[in-house]
Amino acid sequence: MITTAQIFNQIKNQIKSDDFSHKAAVFIPLIRDEYDRLNILFEVRAATLRWQPGDICLPGGKMEARDHSAIDTAIREMIEELGLPAEKIKIYGQLPAFISAVGFEIYPVVGELTCQQFRLNKDEVAQTFTVPLEWFIKNPPRKTAMEVAHKPATDFPFELLPNQAKDWQKRSQHDIYVYHYQNFVIWGLTAHIIQLFLHTINS
Repeated sequence: MITTAQIFNQIKNQIKSDDFSHKAAVFIPLIRDEYDRLNILFEVRAATLRWQPGDICLPGGKMEARDHSAIDTAIREMIEELGLPAEKIKIYGQLPAFISAVGFEIYPVVGELTCQQFRLNKDEVAQTFTVPLEWFIKNPPRKTAMEVAHKPATDFPFELLPNQAKDWQKRSQHDIYVYHYQNFVIWGLTAHIIQLFLHTINS
């Protein structure tokens, strides 16, 4: 028979353990051009990646147990993806964390790169490009929406729950922002983070 002491210990252990599987840090890298103007550096994901190949993103990735903070994760990912020395990354701070549409806890980190030369990890990054910060300020994004729906699986016990709909049902709707800069389309989570950044620096 299970006891209340066993229940207490199991719950206490769950509270102590830190689950990194649904936490990610995203870096907003500012970089100066030849006119000393601030730009934001973006990556184009490698075509060989299984998840969103060819999409435009900011550097970042899942937090790991070896990372002491979201800033540690952001720096580690910058080094892995762009081949930058850590001393060439200047950290400004963090933006408020938020939950993405797919349930990830996102920690945006802002900083500046003091190096113009990169050694791209071609397994992850096809290329990089920059967009002037002033361009984002002067060009608001197109706003649309993404609907999230659910549908019962084929083995769902409809005999026990006869009122459950069998077809797709709308669950929620999320705002989606889309920027079109030259030949690049910046949207989804990346555009959302840019919006959060712009709101923070303009408030």
